[in-house]
Amino acid sequence: MSQQMNAPDSPAELVRAAAESISARLTGEKGPTAALRSVVHMVDNDEAELAVDDLARVIEYHCIRILRTEYDQIAAAAARLGALDPLTEVRLDRFISD
Repeated sequence: MSQQMNAPDSPAELVRAAAESISARLTGEKGPTAALRSVVHMVDNDEAELAVDDLARVIEYHCIRILRTEYDQIAAAAARLGALDPLTEVRLDRFISD
């Protein structure tokens, strides 16, 4: 794994942190937590850009309410990866529940 992948504010770590945070809040809900685990596995396999896309679609499919901090992590990772399209396609900001 590269040095950048280990940085706490790297896109991969931002996606991982958001997916793990959302998953922790949904403990016991099998569908969403399994899908969120898949997102973390993508990060582990150096597929952060794909993980951003998948995370946005998991949130949309399961209508998961996300915190502003989780949204900010996902958006920051997407911006750094040049992968903002999935966020705008699913209008991810509509799932923020501050």
